[in-house]
This record gives sequence, structure tokens and C-alpha cells, in this order.
Amino acid sequence: PTMRLPPTSVTAAKSPAGTIDERYLSFCVDLGMIAQPTRFWNPDGSGETVGERPPFDFSRPCLRRLCGALSPAYLRVGGTEADRVYYALEQRGPQPPPPAPAGYGTVVTGGQLIAMGEFAREAGLEISLTLNAGWGSRAGSAPRPDGSAGAWRPDQAVELMRFAEEHSIPISVYELGNEPNAWPLFHSPPLFVTPESYTADLAALAAVRDVEAPAARLSGPGTAFWPAIGEVPTLLLPSLLRRRLPRLASSFLPRLAAASAAAEAGGAPSPCRADILSWHYYPALSDRSPLARAHPAAPPAAP
Repeated sequence: PTMRLPPTSVTAAKSPAGTIDERYLSFCVDLGMIAQPTRFWNPDGSGETVGERPPFDFSRPCLRRLCGALSPAYLRVGGTEADRVYYALEQRGPQPPPPAPAGYGTVVTGGQLIAMGEFAREAGLEISLTLNAGWGSRAGSAPRPDGSAGAWRPDQAVELMRFAEEHSIPISVYELGNEPNAWPLFHSPPLFVTPESYTADLAALAAVRDVEAPAARLSGPGTAFWPAIGEVPTLLLPSLLRRRLPRLASSFLPRLAAASAAAEAGGAPSPCRADILSWHYYPALSDRSPLARAHPAAPPAAP
């Protein structure tokens, strides 16, 4: 059955309530198109093509001119693959990178990051980069008492921040992971981190940022959110009800805000909140998506 929502009306004020940054309207490149082996969605919706297409080419002159016309703006480089990627910063040449280490799925090279930085500088863009907060970044950390995976380790993030500084890569925003409230659905084995433990991970990133890239801002948590359905609509999907569901964290954003406030009130040594609050709003769904089974029905047209 479909859900029906009451009509929504919006009334515009006579004077503006505020002014947004001129970079507010921006765009992104999915890391799945950059890291190797690449991951591209099949046009027919039948999953992904893995390793069948070459990595995203930042050197195309036409692309640089077109994106330059959109500046000033942010270039977000992230997506689901961000939490699987390994940074092979020592590799600069065009040869394929070595296989990803255990715990990682794909590799992005130092040469690719340098090309990304050159592209952004020439086009007048600032980069918002999603850091890996997946299984690979937690290797060697013991599970936490609340059932979360082990603590996030900043080793690769430190190397990346130093690399960006050395090569003038204009990364002005670092985001910790992609859609953590949906991690149990995207990673195998299911990766579960509570909002409270994510707060501690964010504090660890803030401590690193303060030393390695003090001018950069932190963004998070980048949760997945659907109108009417909510943050993670797993329980509404018949296809998932037929099998055992992984553990999921509900009310991620409110719990994150409460945990951040409590940690800072307790005198936490580093900020436990993001400078930029982010979430991924999915107001429309392709008919190919299984989530479309739960989207609200359009209200009837007025006579």
C-alpha cells in the first residue's frame, strides 16, 4: 500500500530571512568513479559495473571550462565508496594501483588526488572530501561497549591531510564517512556505529584536523533521509523483511546532537560536533529502486 500525505503549502515572506553562501549550490563526483576498480551504476538499474570503465578523468579541458562557469562552488568527492577506499599516496604514475589492503575495497592514488586538486584550482572550486570511516579505518580497534565497531583510527587521514597541504590540494571540508545510519546495509560484515560512538570518532577527527589542517571545516554525519519514510526505511522494504535484518541505529541526528552537547558540557578536549551539519535528502526515487515501493502517493490534482 502507498502512503498519502496532506498537501503542503509554502508562504514566502516579504523580506529575506537570511542570505546563503554563494557556494551553496554545488555538485559532486562519486569516489566510485575515481577509485580503482571503478564502480558505475548500470543504466538499467541492475546493480553496478565494477572495473569495466576507466577512472574519472579530471584533465579534460572542456570539463574544466564548464565547471569553472559554475564557480565559486564546492566539489564534493564522496559517496558509498568513500568508506571502502585506501589512499595509496606514494603512487603517482598512470599504472594501475596494487590491490587494496585487507579491510578496504578500492584504491585511489596520489596521482589521482593531485589531478583532482589541479582541476579544482583551475575551475575555482573548493573540495569537500569524505574520509574513509569504514572497516579499514577501524582495523585493530576493539568493539565498543555499546555494540559499535571499534574506534575510528586517523592514520590515513593524517597522511592525506599532509599530502593535500604538500601538493596544494584545496580541500576545505572533511566529512567523516558517508551515511553512517545505513552502514549496516552497505558493508559486509554489517558495520554498526551508534550516534554516540560516531561523536567520539568525530572528536578524534577534530583533534587531527586542529593539528594538520586547522583552516579546514568538518562535516557530518551525512545521514540518509527520505521524506515520510525517515532516516533508514529498512523495515518498510518487503525484500529485506524476508531475511534477518542487521542492527540499525534509529534517530541518528537527534542522538548525535545530544551526545555532542553532553560531551562538550563534560569538558571534552576536542569539539565533538561538525562545523557543517549534513544529511542526504532523497525527495525522489527512480521506479527501478526497491525503495520506490514505499514512497508516498501523489495527492490528487485539484478539480
